[in-house]
Amino acid sequence: MQKAIITGASSGIGKELAFIMAEAGHDLVLVSRDKSELNTVKSAITKKYNVAVSINISDLSVPGSAKKLYEATKKEQVEILVNNAGVGLKGDFFHDDVTRTTQLAHLNMVSLMELSQLFGADFVANNSGKILNVGSIVAFFPGPKQPVYYASKSFVRSLSRALAYNLKGTGVSVTALHPGVTKTNFFKAANAKGFNEGASPKSVAELGYRAMMAGKIEVTYGFYNKFLSNVFVRIVPYRLQTYIVDRASEV
Repeated sequence: MQKAIITGASSGIGKELAFIMAEAGHDLVLVSRDKSELNTVKSAITKKYNVAVSINISDLSVPGSAKKLYEATKKEQVEILVNNAGVGLKGDFFHDDVTRTTQLAHLNMVSLMELSQLFGADFVANNSGKILNVGSIVAFFPGPKQPVYYASKSFVRSLSRALAYNLKGTGVSVTALHPGVTKTNFFKAANAKGFNEGASPKSVAELGYRAMMAGKIEVTYGFYNKFLSNVFVRIVPYRLQTYIVDRASEV
């Protein structure tokens, strides 16, 4: 069974993906900046499943961290890359701390891009491999209250689709997973305190895993999110879309 590396594996969708993949028999490399939580996840998985699990403590919002992670793990013979680590930031773009904004952009876009390129090159050389990029339903429209976060997920979607096209016939696939509101720590970290409901991380992770293993290019979780991505963005004028998203974000 293919070995997988999962970023942001200490909680939420990443953690659930780790358990799902362990149950399926994948050996794992789990990545997070939270050493305590990562060790807890590792311990729980190894007690339940007969798979090898190693951990790497890495803050992928720091420049150079993606390459260090690749160098530290390239001998693990990884065949699946899950780019799940990400963060949001709600506020006024022109008054936000530029350091935090830059860290968000680096984590959500640059590190994901670098890891996809580094591991993806190995996958192509071996004619086998899978990449799962965890995007978001917000990739489909602008978000005035989280402009950089929304834009970063648009980047993830566009990059994933382009890479999937480029990789046709190589034995390597790229899948973009678009969750909607999910019950994770994400919204607390993003200072979006009103989002208390949503899908379970496990159900989102299960969909993403199935789609990745099937080699799908992208998949969106839930009927409402599919409506937004397939109907709302096509029939609602751009300015009205932005207004509606802005008002919906007043939480």
